[in-house]
Amino acid sequence: MSSQIGLVDVVQALRSELARASALATGEDIQFPVGQITLEFQVGVTTSAEARGGVRFWVLELGAQAGVSAESVQKVTIQLDPPVDAYGRPVRVSAGETEKPG
Repeated sequence: MSSQIGLVDVVQALRSELARASALATGEDIQFPVGQITLEFQVGVTTSAEARGGVRFWVLELGAQAGVSAESVQKVTIQLDPPVDAYGRPVRVSAGETEKPG
């Protein structure tokens, strides 16, 4: 099977992308408030008997389901409230364009 992508890694990547988009929005005339975010994944579930074991969720890559038994695949939907910065202010992002509308 291909490498496993942890659910935590996916959420962290989303957080990083939103932070980057917000940083790019600083000083832009046009900004977009970010609303509720819905993430939907097919995840594999594994259990481990090791001391640090337990249940682990990992996001399936496209086409990876062939090597995973159907019983261990679950659909997970996560709804995140609109993101806020460290001060509780709503996150705003821009389109990333350098030209201003005419």
